Amino acid sequence: MRRLRGIYCAAAAGSLLASAGAMAANAEFQDFFFDVCGAPSGALATRCAETTAGLGNLSGDSESSLNPSQNLSHNQSLVGSAVARSKEARERGEKLREGEDGDGSAAQVAAGPWSLLLNVRGSWFESDGNSATDRERDLEGDSHAAEIGVDYRASERVVLGALLGLERTDYEYAAENPGVNFTPASIAGDAESEDVYLTLFGSWAVGGRGFVELAGGYEQAEGTFRRNSVFQESTRTLGQVDVRTSGDSDTTVTWLGINAGFDVDRGALSFGPYVGLTSTSAKLDAYTERDLSNSGLNMHFGSTTRDSLLAHAGVRTSYVFSTGVGVFVPQVRVEYQYEFEDDPQTVDARFELDTAGTEYRLTGGSGDNDAFNAGLSLSTVLPNGWMPFVDFSMLFGHDTLERQRATLGLRVEF
Repeated sequence: MRRLRGIYCAAAAGSLLASAGAMAANAEFQDFFFDVCGAPSGALATRCAETTAGLGNLSGDSESSLNPSQNLSHNQSLVGSAVARSKEARERGEKLREGEDGDGSAAQVAAGPWSLLLNVRGSWFESDGNSATDRERDLEGDSHAAEIGVDYRASERVVLGALLGLERTDYEYAAENPGVNFTPASIAGDAESEDVYLTLFGSWAVGGRGFVELAGGYEQAEGTFRRNSVFQESTRTLGQVDVRTSGDSDTTVTWLGINAGFDVDRGALSFGPYVGLTSTSAKLDAYTERDLSNSGLNMHFGSTTRDSLLAHAGVRTSYVFSTGVGVFVPQVRVEYQYEFEDDPQTVDARFELDTAGTEYRLTGGSGDNDAFNAGLSLSTVLPNGWMPFVDFSMLFGHDTLERQRATLGLRVEF
């Protein structure tokens, strides 16, 4: 019945409804808001009363602005971070093999079977959302991490390790476009999260040149998510209401990766192919926003899970330079990635002050399935088991996502 009332209202208002109906920027959200205004309470009832006949007709700009599609992206960055940690485990195995003698014995472990890892890392990313208003929004951000780990060479063919890290991630959503009597905020929202994670790692030599690596991790993140939107009734004659909301939620991430390949030595030159898979699952808990602007438009979001099954195939090459100071090993690698889990993300949302609890289902789009990763690193093997290194990698060839990562680290053997 509320849907029929909303349709009747849109037809009866005629020329007063400047941005409704077929001209709506987000007709699906407009239909949802018609239903919401059938049973509002508190400040939400005030917003509904400001619309024509009190039935909830919004301007097209406001339909797009109030649509909370920011929520579709909150666990995307954490999935990306977990994938990066799986990639970091592969690079860890490469560094363990760098500088090995031709018979497979590790020249750099003369100081002892244990090694301590100290890493700092920065990442920068940018995601272009789908042009449809009910898809993920454009965002850009960065993250910074500090890590400490330990490796133990159980034998000449087996290395086991663990790594503990802390990471902070921040990102912002691009501003909405201005419209008729419509002035959006400078950004459509932002988010910040603090992540504690543990990675376990194992590498096994197979035959004379082959290797198999397993890695897995568990992460716990605490996030704060803010939305900046605009409420504007359809006639655009009343002053707009700036909506500011904020919510807190926890995310848990689990991942498991496998990587296998072989190395070929030609004197100081080493190269080899590798292939593998990384499976990741990130679950964002349900949460309710705080209404920072007393607009009545804060929402409750249900829990959501984002899964990833990412395959990779690559090749790396390195060259050993021996000097009087130490051994320098530059390395170049390129890999192809393919995503098998491309199901659209869904999130259920409702206005907290809607007494009927009408739900709106946000549905994301399917992203690009394939991309490439390229990396460049320099490792140094110094006397007494000191091994500083620097690494830079970037994702390219993806339709909507760009990401760069830089790592500075030190391995000390004892």
